[in-house]
Amino acid sequence: MQSGSPKITALSPPLLMKRFIFKTIAPWIITVVALYLAFRGVEWEMIVSHAQSVRLSYVFAAVFLTIISYILRSARWPVLCPDLSLPFSSSLRVLVLGFFMNNILPARAGELVRAHLGAKVVGKPRTLMLATIASERLADGLTLSILFAGTILLFGQGHLDPEYAQNLLYVAYLFVAVTAGVIVTLLFREGIFSIFDKLTTKLSHKASTYALSRAQIFIHGLSPLCSLSAAFKISLWSIVIWSVELGAFACVAYAYDANLSLFGTVLFLVSVNFSSLIPAAPGGFGVIELVAKNVLMSVGVASSELALCIVLTQHVIQYLVIGVPGVFLLSTLRSQMTDMTEASQAANA
Repeated sequence: MQSGSPKITALSPPLLMKRFIFKTIAPWIITVVALYLAFRGVEWEMIVSHAQSVRLSYVFAAVFLTIISYILRSARWPVLCPDLSLPFSSSLRVLVLGFFMNNILPARAGELVRAHLGAKVVGKPRTLMLATIASERLADGLTLSILFAGTILLFGQGHLDPEYAQNLLYVAYLFVAVTAGVIVTLLFREGIFSIFDKLTTKLSHKASTYALSRAQIFIHGLSPLCSLSAAFKISLWSIVIWSVELGAFACVAYAYDANLSLFGTVLFLVSVNFSSLIPAAPGGFGVIELVAKNVLMSVGVASSELALCIVLTQHVIQYLVIGVPGVFLLSTLRSQMTDMTEASQAANA
C-alpha cells in the first residue's frame, strides 16, 4: 500500500452484491431491453438489402475521417494536462487503449483505465489524469451542446419528435450547468484549497485527509480550463475534432443515399454521442441504436431498417478504428508502457 493511502476495508456481502448488480447486471439489462426495442418489428430482408447496396467509397471516407478525429483528440489531450508534457505518441496510444477498453467494459470504465495508464506514463497521480479526461469530456459535451442548440436555433426542431428534442436539450443544459460550476470552482480554487488545508490539519482520520488531497489534485487538474490561452486552444481543437466527426457521420449517411440535411446530420451526431453517456453494456450497443434510429426517422429517414443500417455502420466503424490498434496495443502493453514512460521522462526532463 502506498504511503498516505487510506486503509482499505473489506466490503460486506450485501454491499458486494449491490456493487455487482449495479456494475455488471444493470448495464446488461439496459442493453438487452434497448436492443429489443431497437430491432422490434424490423424486416431483416430490408436490412440485408440496404447493406448490400451501400456505397463503399463513402464508408472508407468515414473510416478515414474517424481515424483523423482520434489523432486530433490525441493532439488535444496534452493541452488539457497541467504542469507536464505528454508526448503525442504516448497520448495517442493511451487514448486508443482507453477508448478500446470503453468498448469492452461497461459504463465507460475505459476512462479509469486510461487515467491509470496515463498516470503510470507521466508519473503523476491517477486523480490528476482523471481530471484531464473529465475536462476532455466536458469540452466535448459543451461543443456538442452548442452545436445542437445552434442548429435548433437556426433551423428549428423540424420534424424531430418534441420529446427527443427536449431530452437532448436537457443533456445540453446539463453540460452548460456543469461547465459553469467548474468555472466557478476554478475561479475560487485558492479559497477552496485554503479550506482544504485547514480541514486537513484538523482531521486526523487518514481517509478524510486522503480524500481532501485527492479533491485538491482533481481541481488542479481542471485548471487549464480557466486559462484563457489554454481554453482558446481547447476550444479550437474541439471545434476541429467535431467538424471532422460530423463529416464522418455525413459520409455514413451518404453511403446509404439517405441524403440527410445538415440539421439531420447534426442530430445524428448529437444523438449517438449523448446516448453513449447512458451506462449500458460495453460500447453502448443497443442504447445508441435505439436512440439514434428514432432520431433519424424523426428527421426524414425513410424506414427503421435504413436508419438501423446507418447507425450500425457508424457504430461498427468506430469499433474497428479503435479495436484493431487497441488489440495490438493491449497485446504488447508491457513494451508499450516502457516506451511511453521513457518518452515522457525525456519530454519532461
